[in-house]
Amino acid sequence: MGHAFFRDFDLLILGELFTEFTSSGSITESNCFVQNMGGSDIYTAVAAARQGAKTGLLSAIARDPFAKRIREQLAEESINTDYVISSGGYNGIYFVNDESNDKREYLYNRPGNALHGFSATQIDDSLIASTKIIYSSSEFQSISKGCRQAVFKAFYSAHTNDSMVAYDPNLRLHRQSIEETQEAVWSILPFVDVMLPSAPGETKALFGYERPVDVIGFLFDRGINVVAVKNGENGCMIGYDGRFETFTPSVLDTPVISEALIGSVFNGVFLHAIAAGYDAFSAGEMAVNAASEKGRNGLGYTAIPQL
Repeated sequence: MGHAFFRDFDLLILGELFTEFTSSGSITESNCFVQNMGGSDIYTAVAAARQGAKTGLLSAIARDPFAKRIREQLAEESINTDYVISSGGYNGIYFVNDESNDKREYLYNRPGNALHGFSATQIDDSLIASTKIIYSSSEFQSISKGCRQAVFKAFYSAHTNDSMVAYDPNLRLHRQSIEETQEAVWSILPFVDVMLPSAPGETKALFGYERPVDVIGFLFDRGINVVAVKNGENGCMIGYDGRFETFTPSVLDTPVISEALIGSVFNGVFLHAIAAGYDAFSAGEMAVNAASEKGRNGLGYTAIPQL
């Protein structure tokens, strides 16, 4: 294993790719949609790459009509796809609008099956050892038994090779139940160094706590070193080294017009900062402001701020 400063990737993401169709009005009434690559993991990857992190994906892209555009957009963002396999089937599709935050709509029209053949055999110990931070989520675990085994193997390998493990419990009830998500989270908890949950709903459902300080204490007790609790418009609370600190976005005249996937943007900027050597509190401040800027910029991954 090489020194951390000489590893091939700052951040390697086990994640799923979608095609995203966005509208500025009601999904069911709109006649105009903008097509881009999408998915929570992709927003995390783009956010990290746009800050300068050496970012790679471990995934699969189905050879459907959207594959060429997805690969082109990943290349434009300087996201490494050497470990993204081509597969049969199709990529997931979802529709999103954020006319206003209280009317935000998501419609997952096609879950996708590109990753149904993905398995732990895609995880190579030497690749994990050449990565500063390996990241995934319970959403990826929910795709298939193979994906769940791949996350376990990748996290175990990172844990034994002195690479950092970052995880978002990412409750998605359209994909799996609370009980299934809890099982997925607890299966990898011993390997996790950085936890990135959202409060209050997700943390209440998964851990039994709504207040960020209680969530952090609960996860500290289970050996997690860094906890970044995302708390919507209230910003975030960071727990590290026995300390707690809250960060709120800078007050600006421009309102937040889209909260869609800003938590994923937070994840990417936070992990970039950790990989670059910032302490967890500096990383939290950077990430909460970047997420807020994404919200003010609007829909789509193109609204993610650039360094």
